[in-house]
Amino acid sequence: MRNRQLKWILIIVTVGLTVSVVSYVFELSHVCTVRQLDIAEDTIQYHKTMDPQLCDMLNSKISQFNDACKSNIEELDCG
Repeated sequence: MRNRQLKWILIIVTVGLTVSVVSYVFELSHVCTVRQLDIAEDTIQYHKTMDPQLCDMLNSKISQFNDACKSNIEELDCG
């Protein structure tokens, strides 16, 4: 009986920790500094490839970032 209770307690704690970690990771992806680093990486990739589709996608990310994070990153010239 006691082993069964211990087993359930461990399962509940493990599930709780897993949910907490997943929640933290998803919340972290919306932090402005993480988003800015993502934009910087994409900008480097764009300058290597000069892909117009990547440029449009990146400008969309920059626009959303500027709105959400009260920033003023310049959009790229895709022309």
